[in-house]
Amino acid sequence: MKHITVRYYSFLSAQRGIQTTEVETEAADVKALLDDIRTRSLFRLTATVSKAAVNDVFVDFDAPLADGDSVTFIPPFAGG
Repeated sequence: MKHITVRYYSFLSAQRGIQTTEVETEAADVKALLDDIRTRSLFRLTATVSKAAVNDVFVDFDAPLADGDSVTFIPPFAGG
């Protein structure tokens, strides 16, 4: 079991109702963590509408996770 700190930014934190949470998971990668979170909370966060960072470095959704990692989910930004 991995202990992961999960952070949400912008409308994702508003939608989720929290900015940070601690998760115990068997997820091997970011995508599996995303699926785990959605299954547990019925949260509509998907890989197609967000970016992810592991330990403050942007990663692909197949990036592996290790115990103690911090994963941040970031929505797409718009503006000019």
